[in-house]
Amino acid sequence: MAKEYTYEYHAVGDKMEGKGVKFDYVFGFAFDKILYTGQTKYQKIELFETPLFGKMLKLDGQFQTSEKDEFFYHEMQVHVPLCAHPKPENVLIIGAGDGGILKNVLMHKTVKKAVMVEIDAGVVEFSMKYLKSVCGNAFKDKRAHVIIGDGKRYVEETQEKFDVVILDLTDPMGPSKALYTKEFYQSVSKLLNKNGIVQLHIELCVTRPKISKMVYDRLASVFKYTAPSASYVPLYGGLMSFCTNSQDFDASQVNAKVIEKRLKERGVKNLNLYNGEFHEGVFKLPNFLKKLYGR
Repeated sequence: MAKEYTYEYHAVGDKMEGKGVKFDYVFGFAFDKILYTGQTKYQKIELFETPLFGKMLKLDGQFQTSEKDEFFYHEMQVHVPLCAHPKPENVLIIGAGDGGILKNVLMHKTVKKAVMVEIDAGVVEFSMKYLKSVCGNAFKDKRAHVIIGDGKRYVEETQEKFDVVILDLTDPMGPSKALYTKEFYQSVSKLLNKNGIVQLHIELCVTRPKISKMVYDRLASVFKYTAPSASYVPLYGGLMSFCTNSQDFDASQVNAKVIEKRLKERGVKNLNLYNGEFHEGVFKLPNFLKKLYGR
């Protein structure tokens, strides 16, 4: 007799809040059981056991990460900007409480300090206990400096400078709206050293094109070089856009040979997604995205 599963669904659309919210796309996953349900100071936290992706984390009803597909997102967010940079030593991460981004950042031997600012201590504690396969030993690394606090306030008040800033933000609704403004991007830009890079996702470009374009346009109004890219993220239900931004150079022009050389020199191994050819290719946008972003 075939095993019976329960299914968990998620709906997305371009209009995300307010009256008459419309969802245009629904996707979901089978799961065996719910391993944990609880509440942190800020949000509901759930952990599912799934046949496809292993343990899967949801926060306030939104799919966040899973054991077996986390690399689709984390490797895009980390290795694209870090390998584009000639020598990333100081890295700032806003959000990313599951530790997956921090773990990938610390793969680079050039990194001397990685500051991670996460508002919800409960997510960090939960991930260290239940999602070790995602965060590894990143939180115990001497180079990691985890600050529990408001990312926006940190950006506005810190005196530190960084080579790479990675924004791992929730969708631009509610409190997170303030981290998607032109003014916030200007504040982030002021934290950059020479050849500094700001990396972030700019939403699901097929199911949320209006939001994706809005975020891209704001980035383009602040940074001299904006390099949009797109890659499939199974847990998020489709093609997701990212953007690699700098005031000094175009990250999309770093070629595959340079990328491979940097990966080797820095001791970055056993990646599932990212390599030199991938770096070149991920910036080659299909026509519909060139049109969307006016490229």
